[in-house]
Amino acid sequence: MTKKPPARKAAKLVPKSTKSKTCPPLYQVVAECESERQQRQLFVELKAKGYQCRLLSL
Repeated sequence: MTKKPPARKAAKLVPKSTKSKTCPPLYQVVAECESERQQRQLFVELKAKGYQCRLLSL
């Protein structure tokens, strides 16, 4: 009969600090474009107006 290895204890998922941490508010707009070209045009337009933007393709 083969011996089973000793069972491992489950890791505790308890934060070290009990203080509540909150994320700062984040407000976003997602625009669905019909093409990569339209996406690029909108990106350039919004960047020119001073918006912080990033391109995403899903």
